[in-house]
Amino acid sequence: MRSSRWERATDTPLLALGIAFLIAYATPIIAPEISPGWHLFLEWIEIGSWAAFAVDFVVRVSLAEDRRAFMRTHILDLLAVALPLFRPLRALRVVSVVILSTRRLSKVLKNRVMTYVGITAVSVWFIAGLAVTDAERNATGANIVTVWDGWWWSFITMATVGFGDHFPVTTDGRLVAVGLVVTGIALIGTITAYIASWFAAASREAEEAIKVELGVNEDKIDALTVEIGELKALVERLVGQPLPAPPTAD
Repeated sequence: MRSSRWERATDTPLLALGIAFLIAYATPIIAPEISPGWHLFLEWIEIGSWAAFAVDFVVRVSLAEDRRAFMRTHILDLLAVALPLFRPLRALRVVSVVILSTRRLSKVLKNRVMTYVGITAVSVWFIAGLAVTDAERNATGANIVTVWDGWWWSFITMATVGFGDHFPVTTDGRLVAVGLVVTGIALIGTITAYIASWFAAASREAEEAIKVELGVNEDKIDALTVEIGELKALVERLVGQPLPAPPTAD
């Protein structure tokens, strides 16, 4: 219960920190000519944002009623917090904060699946383009040398098309590519499943509407049959003899 209250209270601040982290990460890649002082300032924003997510995870563990069960069900969060400790690279901090931010975003948008998927897809495309540019631009033989190259490559790779005009040549760039392909396939699968479920739901609604309409028509037919019977009985009383039966089709 306390853990739920904590999460509700920190959802918005942590998402804001995630945005601040993204700005701090993107700025030196988009504008590498900024001064060393700005580089250092933005680096500290990145570290501080990641540290805030790490503290949040520790607090949630301490507030959990069953800490072992919490750890078992939040392994991804644990890995996201721990990875930068073992290898303090910017790319790992990006992965860490993206994972933790999207986990919080999924709770905020838990009933709006396509909104969540859309925001996640755009974020992954944007960040992957930055990450591959950061890894590639100074490498020998690199063909991804501007952030526009990176974003183009990210879009094509995420769509699982891959024209081959741009490709990573460094180890870090190829790791970004692997993560992006896996994420792209997962997002496309999620979108496909959502569209299929939407069509299935629409089909069920149409079927229910037809059933309701048929039920209404059956009720109307029954009512008309009763009325015709009553009118026939009334006419028979008036004429004093039974009416002939209606003709039947041969």
